Order: sequence, then C-alpha cells, then structure tokens
Amino acid sequence: MTLYNPPMDNETQPENEINNKEVFPIEVLISKYFNAHSKFITIENMNIHYRDEGSGPILVLLHGVCSSLHTWDAWVKHLKPYYRVIRIDIPGFGFSGPFKKEIYDPDKGVQLIHQIISALNIENFYLAGNSIGGFFSWRYTLKYPEKVDKLILIDPVGYNQALPWVVKFASHPAIRPLAKFIMPRFFFHMAANQVYGDKSKLTKDIKARYFDLAMYKDNKKAYVNFFTVMRNLCDSPDLPKGITEIKTPTMVMWGTKDEWVPLKYCKQWKNDLQNGTFVIYEGAGHTPNEEIPEKTAQDACLFLEGKFLSDKIIPDFIENKIRSNFKIHTKTPLAVATA
Repeated sequence: MTLYNPPMDNETQPENEINNKEVFPIEVLISKYFNAHSKFITIENMNIHYRDEGSGPILVLLHGVCSSLHTWDAWVKHLKPYYRVIRIDIPGFGFSGPFKKEIYDPDKGVQLIHQIISALNIENFYLAGNSIGGFFSWRYTLKYPEKVDKLILIDPVGYNQALPWVVKFASHPAIRPLAKFIMPRFFFHMAANQVYGDKSKLTKDIKARYFDLAMYKDNKKAYVNFFTVMRNLCDSPDLPKGITEIKTPTMVMWGTKDEWVPLKYCKQWKNDLQNGTFVIYEGAGHTPNEEIPEKTAQDACLFLEGKFLSDKIIPDFIENKIRSNFKIHTKTPLAVATA
C-alpha cells in the first residue's frame, strides 16, 4: 500500500480526447475537485482515490454509476463530527483509474473493496452505497458479514430490470466503440437530469462535475466497459441471488421519482430482506443522498444509532416541524414515530 498526492505537472488528457473538443489538463481537474482530505492508495497497480474525514465509528460510502465520491459531500459535512467517514472513487470513476485489464465484474468489485478495507486496517464498520454502489455494498456484506455492523442501501441495484436509457445506449454493441472516445456534454447532463427527482436542485456545478470527471484520463472507456457489464448483469438470473440471506441490519432508502431503479423494486427488497428498515422520500430521484442530503443523512444517523422508529413516509407538514427542531450536529437526536 502506498499513499501519495497526485502529480501537479503539465500532463494533459490522452491525445484521443481531442475528439471531445473540451480537453481538461489534469491539474485543472485536480484543482477543482481535489482537496486536503484526498488521498490515493495503490492496490494491484491501481491508484484508488478516497477521502478520510472525521472521527468515531467508521462509515464507508460507495457512490453510483456516472458519479464519484463527491456525491457524498453534504453527507460528510453532516456526519463527520460523529463518524470517521471514508468514501471511495470506484475504479473508472472520479480520480480512480480504471481496472488495468478492463475487468469489471461483481466479484472483482467486492474483492477490491475488501482489499481497500484491509489496507486501511479497518476491522468493523458501517457501509452505505447508492445505485451500483449499493449493489457492491450488499454483495460485500453477504460475503463478509462479520465486517459490516449495519448496512444502508440507497436506491440499490438488486433485481432484474430494464437498463436506464443512457446505460443502454452507450453499451449497445454498435455504439460501444465510438462511445469509448466520444461522449458529448449533453450525454452527462441527461444522466444527471434523470437521477434527480426535483430538477430545481440540479445545479450547474453538479452537472459540470458529472461531465468534468468523465473526462479524466480513460474514464470514458471505463464507463462503457462498466455499462456493458451492467447490461449483462441486469438480465442475469443470478443478480438478486443472496439478498434473502443478508442478516445484517439494513436500512433501504428510496426516492419515489427514481427513473433509473424505479420504486417498484423497493417492494421486492421489502419482501426479501430479513432485517430491513425502509424509508421512502416523496419527490426524490435516484440519488436522495445528493438531492436531499440533510434528510437522508439525518435518517442514516438515527438508524446507525438505533433510534430510527418509523419506516413510513413522514407527511411534509409534520416532517418540516420535526426537522426544524432537529440539528444533525446533536449528539442524541430523537426520532418521532408516525402513523
């Protein structure tokens, strides 16, 4: 294991990136999206970007498709006074390089997470994941139940489903060769737009981040390889295998306006999980952790502390009253059960 800071030189993107007409020198991306908490860990010749902040019980966060560890910025702000929060850029996303042999499969992802956890000398921890990060999270928990004390799944991939249009298009056999080199800005803006339920919360900076980090080194190639695996995975009868065997206390969060993994799949999770707590967010999309971070961070905190008492939607007028009197920076937050 090695830790280091990224080189701040005049390196630019590979020559074929010129096809995108928007070329970012690496130092520009680093200055925009890197901070003092950013670190790299080298595993199997891959440079994995992560951030390690706060103190207390350890909470590990895994992001979703087309995203990066930055999707958790607001969660970390709320939770780092009480937890040591470690968030990881999945290889091929953010500042983590792609798998060297372009190998993307569930078992490889789970094993890589385990190698990172082991390299950081983490024994037991809480684990939370969104989208495909949720998929890796429950698969990891299934394989290493002794490591994960509690699990949080946010709009997770888990059952056979139709692919989101963006993923389906970029992974089509006729499109794949071109998509590895050319992905226009509107493609990423469309993806960002689809994962937000309340489009007014989708800022220019967030849309820019989705595009900018896709331009980092060979990320576009990695996206397409990842999408291709998802195309096969979502049709596989083995996809949900093991969900019924998860015994770890699990909170499942879901947005009612999720276009990528629709709310109907939440019912299957509710039928199959042995020890599940469910909370539904009216009007939120595929990434409630990013779209409504204060609400979801609060509920995560309550769950991890064993104080989350209701798995039903809180009516807005009650919710606002409760949350106006609740500050996440409270050592002993209280939950209110609702009918």
